[in-house]
Amino acid sequence: MTEKELRSKAKDIVSFKRHLLTYLLVMTGLFAMDYYDNGHIEWAYYAAMGWGVGILSHYASIKTGGVFSVEKEMERLRKKGS
Repeated sequence: MTEKELRSKAKDIVSFKRHLLTYLLVMTGLFAMDYYDNGHIEWAYYAAMGWGVGILSHYASIKTGGVFSVEKEMERLRKKGS
C-alpha cells in the first residue's frame, strides 16, 4: 500500500470510531431519558436499531472496501483481463 492509501484507510477507521463513539453517547442519553421519563424503556430501542443499521453499514464499508468501491472493481477487471 502506498502512503496515500494508508492515510485514506486510517481516515476511514478514525471516522468510524468517531461515528461509533457518537452513537454510544447519544444512545446512552436516549435510554436514560426514556427510562427516567416513565420508569421503563419504551421507545429508545427504535432509535438504537435505526442508527445501528448505519453503524453496521459504515463498519462493513471499511472492512470490505465497500460494495461499490471503484478500486475493488478496477482490481477485479485487471485480474479478469490477465
